[in-house]
Amino acid sequence: MASKKKKREQLRKALKWFEHFTDKVIPILLVALGIVLILENPLWTLVHLEEYGPWITIFDYIIVTFFVVDLIFKWFKVKKLSTFLRLYWIDILAVFPFYFIFRLYTRLGTLLRISSEIREAQTAAHEALLIREASLIREAELAKEVRLLRETRPLVRALRLGQRFLRFLKGRVLLGKTLAKRKH
Repeated sequence: MASKKKKREQLRKALKWFEHFTDKVIPILLVALGIVLILENPLWTLVHLEEYGPWITIFDYIIVTFFVVDLIFKWFKVKKLSTFLRLYWIDILAVFPFYFIFRLYTRLGTLLRISSEIREAQTAAHEALLIREASLIREAELAKEVRLLRETRPLVRALRLGQRFLRFLKGRVLLGKTLAKRKH
C-alpha cells in the first residue's frame, strides 16, 4: 500500500516537473517560431527555406507537441468542457492542423485522378495506334496537377503562417503570465 502511494507521489512530482519544464520551453520555442514566421512568409521571401522543409515540419511538430501537452495540463486543472473551451479556444485553434486537412484533400484528389489515368492507360495499351496520343494527354494532365499544386502552395503557407501566428500569440500570453508570476 505504501509503495503505491510512493509511486503516485513520484508520478505527481514528475508531472509537476514536466509541466514546469513545458512552461519554460514554450517561450523559447515561440522565439524560434517568430524567426521562422519572418523567414518563411508567403507574402515575402527573405530566405528560400524549401530545402529545409522537412526540418521546419519537424519543428512544427515539436511546437504542436508542447502546446498539446500544455493543453492537457490545463484540462486536468479545469476538467469542465465548457469552461475549458471558453478559456483555451485560441490554444485549441493554435494546435489544430488546418493545413493537414488541405494537404489530405489535394492528395486524395491526386489519387482519384491517377486511378482514372491508369484506366485510360490500360485502354491505350490495347489500341496501339493511340499510345502516343494517350501519353501526351497524361503528360498534360500531370502538368496541370503540378501547376495546381504549385498554385496551392501559397495557400498552405498562409495557413501555416496563421497557425504559427496563433501559437505565437498564445505564447506571448503564457510569457506574460510567467513574468507576472515572477514579479509576485
